[in-house]
Amino acid sequence: MRLPVKADLMPWFARALSSAPRYSIEHAIHRARASIRGEQDLARVFINPRDPFGLPLLQALTQLQENYRVRFRLHTVWQLDDDMFPEPALWRDWAQQDATRLAELYDFTPPDRPTVPSETELTSATARLLAVEKTPAALSTALGVLTELWHSTTSNAASSALDEHTLSDNEAMLRRLGHYQGSMVCYLGDWFWSVDRLDHLERSFIRQGLNRDTAGASLFTRTWAGLTSNASALPANHPAGTTPLEVFFSIRSPYSYLGLERAANLAKAWDIPLRLRPVLPMVMRGQSVPDAKKWYIFHDTKREANKLSIPYGFVADPLGPGVERCYALFEYARSEGREIDYMRSYARAVNAEGIRSETDAGLKVIVERAGLDWQKAKTRLDDESWRDWAEDNRQAMYECGLWGVPSFRYGAVSCWGQDRLWVIDETIKKRVETSSTQGV
Repeated sequence: MRLPVKADLMPWFARALSSAPRYSIEHAIHRARASIRGEQDLARVFINPRDPFGLPLLQALTQLQENYRVRFRLHTVWQLDDDMFPEPALWRDWAQQDATRLAELYDFTPPDRPTVPSETELTSATARLLAVEKTPAALSTALGVLTELWHSTTSNAASSALDEHTLSDNEAMLRRLGHYQGSMVCYLGDWFWSVDRLDHLERSFIRQGLNRDTAGASLFTRTWAGLTSNASALPANHPAGTTPLEVFFSIRSPYSYLGLERAANLAKAWDIPLRLRPVLPMVMRGQSVPDAKKWYIFHDTKREANKLSIPYGFVADPLGPGVERCYALFEYARSEGREIDYMRSYARAVNAEGIRSETDAGLKVIVERAGLDWQKAKTRLDDESWRDWAEDNRQAMYECGLWGVPSFRYGAVSCWGQDRLWVIDETIKKRVETSSTQGV
């Protein structure tokens, strides 16, 4: 009898790590520690002035203070680890645009200044944030600082010396608690990024009995709760319905798995074409994904999947041979008109069912339930032509100013992340409304 190898055991390890009992135990430990310290109501907020997402986050947190009996303790950080941000120039442009979209969605002041803050402005803002961290009005003062930094067109910032000791302590705390970037809130051992994850934070506050009223309704659900609520199948040849929704997708990316499921539902609701554009995973493109980032993505995907009722956690990582075999069969699936069924079958298998796609037994299951012929598929496994179109897809994604998956493009509008499918939904809706007013 063959003894289990690491690849056999890893899906079960992932399943155990993402199981409800494991999370319950971990949360109980954090609650007990917080109770001993008198910190059941304390959430730590890590703000980096370089990060425009901090502005909408602070505005959202001031609203949460009105609804929940919580204390937010500010921690200013400064460094951006290069290996966490593989394309820093693209990240800067994208972050400001995306944070502006997010702020406008919630009617917040956006970080939409026409020029990027100078180093003098950033240093001055950092010094001001450090000076107020321990004051009762830290949150509201920090909001004023970031509003001036990211929204004002003029600045009176003067060169300031930074409290390097406090900065170093804050950054060490950020890493010790398990994260690597700003615009993050840490509460009872869980991390919440920007406004996008505050619905999870709100639910955590409610579980702790910290809400000031009995309604317990979450404020920050606009990025996902109403997706496709205004959708309806478009008439034949309607201009909005002939433009495809392009999905830049990696079979290894758990966010791509969630994004593909949701994009397929979005395309179906509007009856628009869905075009899949697979790219190589970042690691297979020579970009690093440090452990802290990998673990955050794994646990964040699990709670997002739970929220969206998408199974996830029984993960059989397809890195390497699994990815290559997946892409080698993509053209065959497309020739049969079943590429979407095939990729959804593959993604579900490696993210939620523990199916090892690098084995023939596992791949056969994936292929056949997508309605494809395994005997025909086997003959195409050595095809390397996919490498050319995968690179073409990567270049097309970069032309959108994006470098990570899942990314989406609908006509001239593009966005990154399964959290931004509402941008596509709104774009389709506006095109439909414009066509209707023009008598199309």
